Amino acid sequence: MGNIVKPFKQQQPSSYAYQPLTVPLISVEAQNEDMKDFSFSEWMKAMEKFRQDRVKICENSCIRAFYKGYIDETTFAPSRTKTGTPVSVIECVHSTSQALQEWMEEVKSLEKHSHPNLVKILGYCCEDNESLLVNTNKSSLLVLEYLHKGRLDHHIFGKEEALPWETRVKIAIGTVQGLVFLHSIKNRPLHFEFRPHNIMLDEQYNAKLFYLESNNQRLKDERFMGRTEYIPHECVMSGYVGMETDVYIFGVILLELLAGSVDRLTNLQNQSAGARTGSFLSENYKIGEIIDPRLGTDYPMNAATLMGILIQSCTKRDKKKRPLMQQVLDVLNIIAATEY
Repeated sequence: MGNIVKPFKQQQPSSYAYQPLTVPLISVEAQNEDMKDFSFSEWMKAMEKFRQDRVKICENSCIRAFYKGYIDETTFAPSRTKTGTPVSVIECVHSTSQALQEWMEEVKSLEKHSHPNLVKILGYCCEDNESLLVNTNKSSLLVLEYLHKGRLDHHIFGKEEALPWETRVKIAIGTVQGLVFLHSIKNRPLHFEFRPHNIMLDEQYNAKLFYLESNNQRLKDERFMGRTEYIPHECVMSGYVGMETDVYIFGVILLELLAGSVDRLTNLQNQSAGARTGSFLSENYKIGEIIDPRLGTDYPMNAATLMGILIQSCTKRDKKKRPLMQQVLDVLNIIAATEY
């Protein structure tokens, strides 16, 4: 077991800039078609003027609500029938026209890139309309591929059936692959946009990150104050945000996948607060006390133990002692290959 985590003990580069991978994590798909520029009126007609019973309020920074819609498989036009291809239509609100323009530039920058672990953006509507829900804001629409299994947080903390061990590991690996790819093209951390509700799952439980950088500082400040489990020490003390921040956040998400309970996560955080491990997990934690009890004994103990070590490494108080994301992926692949 010690040889597996030996890479974590290697000295970290001082700048911790994104390290290009010598071998691609996963083949990147070229974007074959441009995103479609939809009109607001055609979506208003197809969505029956965005009936309120189709609204679901979201926690994302600039996303106010999303709807399930359909597009014609041949023309890609919005459809009122349910015979077409299902899509997610989300409403994004912006405080000013300038914020709306910056959002549009961010959307178009993602048009050049496609990856199996990123939610595919199919089109957009940017006509500077008043918000459908909040009249004081500017509104735009974004059309995404429809992910049938929804958001990761619903599976971790919701009433859905417990995820099998292999599925949890698969989700973790897909999340890291998407994260490293975004780091490579954006050359900056996701931070506030990297949360379980931004990790979507398709029918085969492949993880796909949905990322749009928020320019709404007020909402960022509110989330900074409210979600302390995702905020590493350096952010609290100095406001520093780097690639190491995303490593820490992933460590917390990995712990959520392992524990499957808000209460257990809070207890673990309280226990580690008085410990000297410098990690989210205390030195004396026991896997049996952490792991989701709904799994029973249906998981490989060695793999679960290694995952606990990985979580400790990712959530180190000292950012220089955290692993690189490539090292995280290497260990996750070992975990996936560990037999019962």
